[in-house]
Amino acid sequence: MKNNSITIFIYLIIHILISACSVAQNQYSISNKKAIKVFEEGYNLAMKREDDKAIKKLEEALKIEPRFGEAYALLGEIYLDKKDYEKAEQYYIQLIELNEKRYAVYYSTIGDILMKQQKFREAARAIGAYLEKAAPKKAMADKYMGLLRKCEVAAFLMEHPVPFMPVNLGNQINSASSEYHPSMPADGSFIIYTVREKSESAHCRSMDGTFEDFYISYRSDNGWTLRKNLGPPVNTDCNEGAANVSPDGRFMFFAANNRKMRDESMDIYLVEKKGNEWSAPVNLESPINTDAFESQPSFSSDGKTLYFVSNRPGGLGGNDIWYSIRQSDGTWSNPVNLGAPVNTVGNEISPFIHPDGSTLYFCSDGHEGMGGYDFFVARKDPASNVFGEPINLGYPINTVADERSLIISADGTRGYFASNQLGGLGQYDLYMFEIPQTVRPKPVTYLKGKVLDRKTRVPLQAQFQLIDIQTGNVIVESSSDPINGEFLVSIPPDKRYALNVNKQGYLFFSESYDVKANDSLRPFLIDIPLQPIEVGGAVVLKNVYFNTDKYDLLNESKAELNKLAELLKANPSMKIEIGGHTDNVGNKTYNQKLSENRAKAVYDYLIFQGIAAARLSYKGYGDTMPIADNATEQGRALNRRTEFKVTAK
Repeated sequence: MKNNSITIFIYLIIHILISACSVAQNQYSISNKKAIKVFEEGYNLAMKREDDKAIKKLEEALKIEPRFGEAYALLGEIYLDKKDYEKAEQYYIQLIELNEKRYAVYYSTIGDILMKQQKFREAARAIGAYLEKAAPKKAMADKYMGLLRKCEVAAFLMEHPVPFMPVNLGNQINSASSEYHPSMPADGSFIIYTVREKSESAHCRSMDGTFEDFYISYRSDNGWTLRKNLGPPVNTDCNEGAANVSPDGRFMFFAANNRKMRDESMDIYLVEKKGNEWSAPVNLESPINTDAFESQPSFSSDGKTLYFVSNRPGGLGGNDIWYSIRQSDGTWSNPVNLGAPVNTVGNEISPFIHPDGSTLYFCSDGHEGMGGYDFFVARKDPASNVFGEPINLGYPINTVADERSLIISADGTRGYFASNQLGGLGQYDLYMFEIPQTVRPKPVTYLKGKVLDRKTRVPLQAQFQLIDIQTGNVIVESSSDPINGEFLVSIPPDKRYALNVNKQGYLFFSESYDVKANDSLRPFLIDIPLQPIEVGGAVVLKNVYFNTDKYDLLNESKAELNKLAELLKANPSMKIEIGGHTDNVGNKTYNQKLSENRAKAVYDYLIFQGIAAARLSYKGYGDTMPIADNATEQGRALNRRTEFKVTAK
């Protein structure tokens, strides 16, 4: 037989126990010695995996004795192992028809076979007959009650299919080897994935002579570029797998074993992208990594939360999804089990937290679905910050086969996954498909560009904070690339954001973004020139707000002014003038007084934050220093501003 002689033996023993017979004692359900002799010849051939010869002998035994139950059972198992489900079902049905009371246990086997063929309504009837007529013990009854519920769910999913048109990513990425576990940054500019390929030299190769490496392809106008091995120091001659690129493309988490620190356990590692090179991998160590299994990481776009899979003690099932929070000092909090309803007594794997920060995709064999591992989505409740009941992505996205390693584009429209069920170029191939509307995440756009020295145009590494103006909460923290100054910040829609970019020795950069849902597909492309701290340098405070004709600071201004206070504290010899400006609408005297009062409001707030008054001055300029044309509303809005100017370094 192909691969499962042990399974045959187990099924045969089950049958023998039921019929109170023993092959070893030559006791069977029939007494015809000639039939028994031919059966035993067939049985011995089956144990040697000589399927075709075994089948002929067993069929011969049935011609001699048509009521030979053991022969029907063994033929059913042989065809089941050959994945010829129709013939397997046929022989098990004939077995039950011999004596339903004696062989009722095989209704469960017929149910399993029908599930493999996606005949879920029929499978439910077979399992129901097993529960009713075989009267199994509690453990088996509970198992098949669960399968009965799965059949009902799977039948419903098949009767209500979702749109699904997978597209193979092509031979620039896929090959005769297996490709799986894709990952890409929020802008989709490149894709990194695991390739399992044969090797004669890798000392960590599997018994079949294969091992895992990372490959990368870049998006181009013509699709994807020809894949390239990511190379050292990330790839080694051992296994690397399950990469997760951070949404900003700056970091990559991945799983590996057989490294120096923990030779046997699967651990999570981190590398940083600097220019076009990746740094040497760093083991995340305790409390992320343990002597248990840790793998399949997924890092959130806020730069704080790492989700991963582990079978460590304290979980709900086999493999569970856990998470850890990166602290301000760079350390990681003790991991927390994500708990129900996401985790089950089964296995949850392949988590992917979307850049929207609130939609989690994962695979599970514990939730009810099509069978095996299915794709699910769970959404975080904004009030409780807890993930809700998972939703099956539907049929035919999910099948009776195992579905694994799904990621979703930042705009929420496309999914990328691995499958060996779609007739690809090799074993597992990577595919893309359009995500059904009902299971899409919130669409996310991004801000992308470079940070430069304003005077020299030299690229800079700077720190970013994207702040929710209404709540003051930091939504994203990241930094630009230390080599080329490039940055990417994910921006969820339907909020107003303050962006602050700062670097020691420079004035910070301030901008505001009001992102509407219908703008979510449009990225913001901007280069950020940072001004060195020098006398005369000025910054417009884009996120300082007042009501019309008022000079009381609104709460939304605090995040920006706190940044200004931090800048002054970090540069204790620096002095600034705060200037208020208006457009040219209305009385000039009134405008001058309003601008002065607004400047003083900022002055007072900074003193409240502990900045010495001797380092501060304020002045109202009214409409005397426009930076845009007052003939348009857009220009007038730019002229209504608060800024600060360095008066002493």
